[in-house]
This record gives sequence, C-alpha cells and structure tokens, in this order.
Amino acid sequence: QAFPVSFAGKEDLEKGNKMILPQSALDHLARLHISYPMLFEVSNPSTARRTHAGVQEFIADEGMCYLPYWMMCNLLLQEGDLVRITNTTLPKGNFVKLQPVSSEFLDIHNPRAVLENSLRNFATLTVGDCIVIDYNQKKYEIEIAECKPAQAISIIEADVNVDFAPPKDYKEPEPRAAAGGSQFQTKVEESEEPAPAPVEEKGPKLFSGGGQRVDGKAIKTPLSSPAIGPAAPPAIEDELDEKMPWRKRLHKGVKMVNAPYGFNTGHMSAQKGAAPPPKPVDDLWKGGGNTLK
Repeated sequence: QAFPVSFAGKEDLEKGNKMILPQSALDHLARLHISYPMLFEVSNPSTARRTHAGVQEFIADEGMCYLPYWMMCNLLLQEGDLVRITNTTLPKGNFVKLQPVSSEFLDIHNPRAVLENSLRNFATLTVGDCIVIDYNQKKYEIEIAECKPAQAISIIEADVNVDFAPPKDYKEPEPRAAAGGSQFQTKVEESEEPAPAPVEEKGPKLFSGGGQRVDGKAIKTPLSSPAIGPAAPPAIEDELDEKMPWRKRLHKGVKMVNAPYGFNTGHMSAQKGAAPPPKPVDDLWKGGGNTLK
C-alpha cells in the first residue's frame, strides 16, 4: 500500500524521488545479489502508469511504502492504493531536456542553478514525469521532455547536460500594430522616388586635377570606367586676377598682396551702390601771418 512520505514524518523527501520501504524488502534484495545503487520501477497496476525511483530508508511498516506526494499524483494513486515495486537497472544519463509547465519559473533569478541544485535529490529521471521544485516558498512543476540514452536514466554520480524547452504557456510576442507597417510602407515609397539630379557647383573646383606617374608614362584609364580621365588643371589664378586686377601690378618692384588704399571707392572703379569717396580735409593752418607794427 502506498502512502505519502508526510505520513512517516519525512517531508524533506518531497524534494526528490526517493521512497521508504519495509525491512523485509532489504532482506529479500540482499539475497538476490542486486547491483547498487538500488533503483526501482514503481507502477500502478490499475492504470499501467509507471515511473522510477530510489530508496532512502527501510523503516516502513510491513506491507507499506511511503512515496513523495507528487509521484503519487503522477501515478494517479490515492492513500492506501496498491502499488507494484520492482528492482531494475538503469543506464547513467548524459542528457536531459526539461520543460517548465508555467512561465513563472523564468522569473527566478537563476533558474538553471536552482534546478541543478534540486536535481541532486533525485536518483532517476523518466520521460513524461512531472517533478516539483520547491523554491522560495513556491512550487514549480517541471516536465521531463527528453532523456538520453534511454527513456529512464540514473543521475547518481553522472555528468548530465541539461537543456530547457520553452514553458508550455509561453506565447511569442505579438508583432507591432499595423500603423507601424503603413509607416514603413510610406518610407519605402518615399525611397523609391527618383532622386533629383545633382546641381553643378559654380566657381573654382578644388582638387580636380589628375595624377602623374613617377616614370613619366601615361596613366591608363580603368576598363570599368572608360569615361574617367585626367581633368584639366583649375584656372584659379585667372579668376583671381579678374576679381583683383591689382595683383599683377608691381609697386616699386614688390608684388602687392593687399588691395591698395581706396580700391573700389572711386567713381571709376567703384561698384554700384558703393559708398561715395571721402571729402578732402581742409588745411587747418592755412593763411598768412600779420605783424604788430
């Protein structure tokens, strides 16, 4: 007969999958020369549901066994129902894939560390079981989705790689509203409009000359762009001479750099709208002298 471990005062066993068997079971197993660690297949004869577990102690009363309550729920057992326990051997596992039932498990600060710490209390893992993790006064259900190399494995002193599947109630984030799509479509239409033709800049073009080779040979034009060739040198000096004619004058043999005094202020060279020439300054000391006689 199966009963919860709380009936034996062993509530700590709810954190794993180890059960309590009677002393007669240990005597019978010792005569069979079984392999260690002791692992068992636990099944419900009325529903054909089965799982696997380890053993913690042999202190139960004769004809009784104590199981974690979550294991009884997986086997659809009630208190006092008959259960069949058979000794078995399981291979050591190397991979297990777990799937939380609720997405609340992802709210834990470090769910992987919590789960790896909780699995230390387990002796076996069976595909289809739904184990319970007790953390921070909350219980989280974790389903065993996949095990390797078999459907049931032993994790005692085994190096097991743990993988996670999305929770069963996890929903993908919904895409943005249709307004965002229409805005994106408008931007695409604007980008498809032909770009305006570039406007040629007026005035002198800087850095528009061509390069020369050191050996004096002609520069070959690339085949990919035959229209490109060396451009004519800029006529910057000629344009500057037109705007500043005084640059060519040699005042006393020295080339003038600054504009001469009064340039662009007279009636001949002044531009339209320029200020009138300044009035001549009268001589303050003009006139003749007088004697006292």
